[in-house]
Amino acid sequence: MAEWLKAPDWKSCIRQNRIEGSNPSLSAPMRRKIRYVVILYGSETKKEKFMTIPLYLNDTYRFTAEASVVFLGEDEKGCFILLDQTPFYPQGGGQPSDQGWIHNPDFSAEVSLVRQYEHDIRHYILPPEGKIEIGTSVTCDVNEKRRLLNARYHTAGHLLGNVLETLYPSLKTIKGHSFPNEAFLELQGEGQVDLALIQQALDEAILSNAKTTLFEMDPFSFEEIYYALPYPVPAHKAFRAMRIGTFLPVPCGGTHVSSLQELGQVTLGKLKYKSEKLKTLSDVIHIRYQLKA
Repeated sequence: MAEWLKAPDWKSCIRQNRIEGSNPSLSAPMRRKIRYVVILYGSETKKEKFMTIPLYLNDTYRFTAEASVVFLGEDEKGCFILLDQTPFYPQGGGQPSDQGWIHNPDFSAEVSLVRQYEHDIRHYILPPEGKIEIGTSVTCDVNEKRRLLNARYHTAGHLLGNVLETLYPSLKTIKGHSFPNEAFLELQGEGQVDLALIQQALDEAILSNAKTTLFEMDPFSFEEIYYALPYPVPAHKAFRAMRIGTFLPVPCGGTHVSSLQELGQVTLGKLKYKSEKLKTLSDVIHIRYQLKA
């Protein structure tokens, strides 16, 4: 455990099946939130659950928010803070996490990584300045430049998949990786593709400046209107999907720009075929893409 995490302000909050040592001025709702988290981490029964409210799902362009600290902990990735709500996007779906800062007048910490584990979103921080305790109010500031670059790359990946599946209906996107400077898309199907034709269609789509939209829908309705989902989704639960213009929507929990001209120039890179014939009787097409920062 990091030395600074052993300080009384942190130690009293970690892996304890009680909230002693936390802020005595907490409101009743905040005490309930904290109790949920402490039980989740400290009790063997783990019957009560807590979920951080993900503010980033509703607004890519929200870079700051107020929140309350509900848990302080440490795992193999380092020291982390749990909040009751967060504007920070956690790494997942082929998209890197946000970075930024969590602070108040008595405390400041740089957020280097954000990950989601079942019911919570962990904000991994570098050694902080000052002290903090459970129940403290903090301000969250997302690194705006990084957020928008990641959103552009992620949206470009969706657009590239839409373009390829429109030009070559036998292809289906099976994997996307939208980390800047190493982004790629993989599709499965049969036949050869024309890189110049794909680039032309991609350029034309960006010039159209189509808008992106988000919506929620249950699996049955989605498949009835659009297409069969390639993976199982709980039948009783609505999921989030994004759509670019008139292209088919795709399930996605990431961040996206609001219109395609925000992408700027998207340049296709190397194209290669990975044979999967022993398993699927089809090929996997691996195509790289690059954006201007």
